[in-house]
Amino acid sequence: PYFGIPLYSTSQSPTDLVHTGGNFMADGMNTAFSSSLILNENEPGNPYGVSVKNEAQINQIMADFMGINRYIKMDPLPYDVIHHIDMHMKLLDEETLLVGEYPEGVADGPQIEANIQYVLSNFQSSFGTPYKVIRIPMPPDAGDDYPNTNGDYRTYANAVFVNKTVIV
Repeated sequence: PYFGIPLYSTSQSPTDLVHTGGNFMADGMNTAFSSSLILNENEPGNPYGVSVKNEAQINQIMADFMGINRYIKMDPLPYDVIHHIDMHMKLLDEETLLVGEYPEGVADGPQIEANIQYVLSNFQSSFGTPYKVIRIPMPPDAGDDYPNTNGDYRTYANAVFVNKTVIV
């Protein structure tokens, strides 16, 4: 440990865990979001060499190491091949979700809507208030195509925050 500070890691059994960074968002108040990719990455036959974990074990590791006591998981998107939640959603603050929006019925739009409706219907913010949703377009590629018509996957939801500004 550097500077005499202990280092905790989810790299050794029984708390070894595969969890890709773009598939994790936390509100800083014990709630986190991921796609169900987290379950697949740690299931039997995973190629990562980690011991198998079920959802309850994953939730416990996240509670022990990250302080997450409410871990919301959404279905992966059909056209987003990496299945990271940051491809269609970001937390702007504890109560506000930035959510990608396709034209109605296009590409991952229906699954994004199903995911957000699942969240809105089943969960409230850490303050006990309904989540606010701010939409951001999911743009077509340079040829004006979307992923469901062989277009490149483009997203403004996977953005960078600088101070109180979202840069897309």
